Amino acid sequence: MELEVFAGQEKSELSMIEVARAILEQRGRDNEMYFSDLVNDIQTYLGKSDSAIRESLPFFYSDLNTDGSFIPLGENKWGLRSWYAIDEIDEEIITLEEDEDGAPKRKKKRVNAFMLLITMMMIQKMKISQKKHQV
Repeated sequence: MELEVFAGQEKSELSMIEVARAILEQRGRDNEMYFSDLVNDIQTYLGKSDSAIRESLPFFYSDLNTDGSFIPLGENKWGLRSWYAIDEIDEEIITLEEDEDGAPKRKKKRVNAFMLLITMMMIQKMKISQKKHQV
């Protein structure tokens, strides 16, 4: 597999998250990938050993979840957020609630992606404002 976006670049300098984005962009919207297949394609492209990939997996999975350009589609499938209109996306938020006996239990809530985006933007704005006041 060759990714045109990285033509002329050293593969050793690329991050797994960059390669994942390029692989998904190349495949297109209707070709989301299972996490394991995505990792296998990244490993093949970068030419990394099994042990090197195994060491990187926790960091890659964290990056995948925190990078705003990826979206989990259920059943451990991933795609690019840009493939979907904002009103197409309903994401699950898991919260803890107390059971009748006082023990916490997990409850899933459906959240509109638009409201989630607005909330995230407001939090980011607050962080920037706080940094300005600290200086």
